[in-house]
Amino acid sequence: MSFDLLAGLYDKCIVKVENEPPGLGFQEHIGRALERVEDSSAVRAEIEGAVATPLTVIGSVGTGYGRARLPFPKEQIRSEILCHGLGAHALFPGTRTVLDIGGQDTKAIQVDAQGIVTGFQMNDRCAAGCGRYLGYIADEMNMGLHELAPLALASRRPVRITSTCTVFAGAELRERLSLGEKREDILAGLHRAVILRAMSLLARSGGIEEEFTFTGGVARNAAAVAALGTLVAENYGRRRINISPDSIYTGALGAALFARRSAA
Repeated sequence: MSFDLLAGLYDKCIVKVENEPPGLGFQEHIGRALERVEDSSAVRAEIEGAVATPLTVIGSVGTGYGRARLPFPKEQIRSEILCHGLGAHALFPGTRTVLDIGGQDTKAIQVDAQGIVTGFQMNDRCAAGCGRYLGYIADEMNMGLHELAPLALASRRPVRITSTCTVFAGAELRERLSLGEKREDILAGLHRAVILRAMSLLARSGGIEEEFTFTGGVARNAAAVAALGTLVAENYGRRRINISPDSIYTGALGAALFARRSAA
């Protein structure tokens, strides 16, 4: 079963769960979600099998923006950089360079053969060139985020975009449209601008080594992936680019691996 499906079931009962007293475990929460599942096919049977699996917590590690606020001892806190490096290594053991483009930041990470971080670069506090920027563009164009990439890939003459400032994105977009530029050409240029910003971080972190792994929510955007492939080939030659279907969970995977190591 994919994590997305289980998480979706969990989300269906989130309001009910939030009003329950604390202390309920995974099985109880997913059990409530299963009450909402109408499908009685093999999918439900597999989910029930997962629910019935006994779980024992052997360790915990906190990461992400809110890690400093977690009630964990200091040794159970890991930075996003470390977790993404180890998570990418676990998904693709040959990984030496990791690019993570999430909702609020972009990280270029170099790792060794054991997944240990040897160098990194991260964008500044501005969310320019991240997933939130693409979300803002989708809102301005009255489109779903999932619709951006297919339209951008239909472009024949991408517009050159020099700025990826989220604050001014709406004004720049409207100006381009008023000049008669096609939506697909504007979007193609925007995706390329996002990846160009990421390429700068990669260069400062030490370049791209074999193998190269792309993670984060933007790794699910086909137009961003296409722009990345083109720019990597232009600047570094042919490189294998790994993208996992579960790329958005790379940091969580790394944190879980750190927790398992500490409990061993």
